[in-house]
Amino acid sequence: MIICDGTYYRHQKSSNNNYQRKAYSVQKGVPLCKPFTICTTNGFIIDVAGPFYANQNDATILKIVMSQEDGLSSLMKEGDIFVLDRGFRDIKNELENRRYRVLIPAFKGKRKQLTTKESNDSRFVTKVRWPVEAVHGVLGKKYRLLHNQLDNKLLPKTMLLCKVACFLNNTFGKRFNSDHTMVQEVVDQMNDRNDIENTLAEEVENNNWSRKTVPFQKITSEDLIDFPEMSERELKIFFTGTYQLSQAISYLAEMLDDNNNIRLSFLKENTNIVKLEVPSRHKKKQIYKCYIQYNPNTIGKSGILRYACDCANGRRTIGCCSHLAAIIYYLSHARYLSRIVKPVEKLQHIFDSEDIVPTINDDSDED
Repeated sequence: MIICDGTYYRHQKSSNNNYQRKAYSVQKGVPLCKPFTICTTNGFIIDVAGPFYANQNDATILKIVMSQEDGLSSLMKEGDIFVLDRGFRDIKNELENRRYRVLIPAFKGKRKQLTTKESNDSRFVTKVRWPVEAVHGVLGKKYRLLHNQLDNKLLPKTMLLCKVACFLNNTFGKRFNSDHTMVQEVVDQMNDRNDIENTLAEEVENNNWSRKTVPFQKITSEDLIDFPEMSERELKIFFTGTYQLSQAISYLAEMLDDNNNIRLSFLKENTNIVKLEVPSRHKKKQIYKCYIQYNPNTIGKSGILRYACDCANGRRTIGCCSHLAAIIYYLSHARYLSRIVKPVEKLQHIFDSEDIVPTINDDSDED
């Protein structure tokens, strides 16, 4: 099993117009070149290819790498697994025709949501694909020459610099081991919930709860005293990793009022089903509606019976989306802490105009 992904190194503009057109990235808005990393699931770098032009996408680059006689194709055999992101979709069929297995997260397309199976399968892919992103982060942090804008005089040596950095990382860097203190518990959690259908999402859709307010009664989290309690370790197992927990903390900071409470509603027909609204971190006007059914006055992750969200991955039953994670984290754990962590809280109102006091002298017009 190998993981492939491209990264990029920014460099100066070039007076060579032909090269400048190839090197300019419309997405990043700067000229850059693209090294292509191939690593294992523990972060060991097998090879780094390239660099390639900015106008070459990941699928095109992998096709070039696989066509090289002494390149990646010489190491691979039938049945080997490629773990890739959605940017490689154009080469998926070609790799499968060569008898390789290809794991790529599902495509939503024009649909609003992925199915439960698609969301769960995608979670398995992202669970093993993250080391290549971590490798790029480590290389950028440790070797600042590559992280900062490169002088164009260094472009012919970029590949050599990349290979030296990767060699040093393989030799002296640490191998990645996600959830090393709870690996088996996370694996069991993912396997146990893999075939579970999201019946709550179907119930929400059938009853049109997302558009109706009458069936629900508004309260605050202060009034909800029977929600299951969980430790931080149990939350990590429930979320199948630490990433969702870190995202939950950021989402929660925006939802809390001055008294560290959040607003929610419960279903009048079944008071153990609660509904909350979570703002998107990408679009200010986008609000996601989340639903959670729980077993009252319990301890542990078994107290969370069903959950659903109307975001793209909201039907997932292996772990949950970050919007649901924020709610579960708060109601089951964070509100009992002596202090709720809010990331970089001082930036919340740092440039608000009402906090700025103008310093203008009375006689400034005479100067």
